[in-house]
Amino acid sequence: MFADTDRNPLSVTALTARIKQMLEVGFAKVEVTGEVSRLTRPSSGHLYFTIKDAHAAISAVIWRSTALRITSLPEEGGAFVFSGHISLYEPRGSYQLVVSRVETAGFGKLAAEFELRKQEFAKRGWFDAARKRAIPPLPNHIGIVTSPTAAALEDVKKILATRPAWLNLTLAPALVQGKAAPASIAAAIRKISTMAHRPDMILLVRGGGSIEDLWCFNDETVVKSIVDCPIPVISGIGHEIDTTLADLAADIRAATPSNAAEICCPARDELRQRMPKLTALNRMLGQRLLQMRLDHASLIQRQTHTWLRRIDAHHHHAGQLQARLEHAAHIGLQQLRTPLRFLEKRLAPLQPTQQLQQHRLFQTGQTGKLHQSMLILLRNRQQSLADITAQLKAQVHHIQMKRQQLDISLGKLMELDPTRVLERGYNMSYTADGRLVTHAAGLTKNDDLFVRFRDGTVQTTVQSIQEEST
Repeated sequence: MFADTDRNPLSVTALTARIKQMLEVGFAKVEVTGEVSRLTRPSSGHLYFTIKDAHAAISAVIWRSTALRITSLPEEGGAFVFSGHISLYEPRGSYQLVVSRVETAGFGKLAAEFELRKQEFAKRGWFDAARKRAIPPLPNHIGIVTSPTAAALEDVKKILATRPAWLNLTLAPALVQGKAAPASIAAAIRKISTMAHRPDMILLVRGGGSIEDLWCFNDETVVKSIVDCPIPVISGIGHEIDTTLADLAADIRAATPSNAAEICCPARDELRQRMPKLTALNRMLGQRLLQMRLDHASLIQRQTHTWLRRIDAHHHHAGQLQARLEHAAHIGLQQLRTPLRFLEKRLAPLQPTQQLQQHRLFQTGQTGKLHQSMLILLRNRQQSLADITAQLKAQVHHIQMKRQQLDISLGKLMELDPTRVLERGYNMSYTADGRLVTHAAGLTKNDDLFVRFRDGTVQTTVQSIQEEST
């Protein structure tokens, strides 16, 4: 390391080369933990940052080729465990850590704590299948517990926009990350479940993140609020590979927030397939209306015949009564001819003609009352038929309005069809496992791609990647 005895000094290059050799050989494999600061992402794709603790700091770099294969990249202000080797940059005489692997600090402790809580909550019966409730097949009101600024809320709203138009949504805003999140989530669940018109179910959703980001959903306060909730809860937290204790306690666990929205209510197309055809419904209503008209006509005819028969019977009875009275009077007159004069004054008020006249007056009054009753009954029947006809017309108009609403919603849905973009000359690229490619940074050389055009799909291979700075 030092000059010879004749005091020939080392050049800066030679000294730096010796220091470089000692550092890179002595620190060929290093693990260091610390907080990330001054993170930069230039257009080259490399990541430059500083790893620091309370008393010292060291420069670090993640080369672009390494960054493409690391699933959890460092974030500003986050604490991580970095693995790599020390490298010295000779032109400036500065050294840095070349990172080859990144792990979240404290992951092992959180995993162990997760298992302890999982066992404890399972002993309490919070995860039992017998406790869980089925969701209603066709809800009218859905509650959503999440952050109002979360991307998960927009994903859920996009999915529910394809559901029936009668669906009502109620958002109970809550923090979904940080120390205050468990109490906020539990309060939101209690608030929405005690509404005057509470939802048929609750969607508890949040987008993906690290285990630290999702740790609030493993809190006992959140899990217990789900268990105590009087209405069904569907959880859609993180990605499909993420599992929290809230997922295990929920009545249904969805893979993602979008999947939770898909599960909670069937789409319009599915409901449309379940509904009877409109023509069949019109035919059924027409047949029912025709049958009611026939029944009404038959009822009017029976009422008319009954009324005529009663009038004929009264006339026939009156004729018989009159004939009997006249016959009796004739016989009485023959038998009482001798004392007739004696009894003439006494019999004058009791002449059969006067009694017959009174009986006819009474009969005429009864016939008028019967006729009036029949007319009132007939008018009531006619009014009932008119009311039923008006109701049927209103139902047909309502069905036509619903049909128009469905057509309008279907048109809007067709406008959002991503395949229509292909008609304008664009195309969509998918990886071999079916993922849609939206960024060049997600690809590597020799990756297989499937490019979808308007009239077919082409398979190709990535030869090179040229990224544009953002």
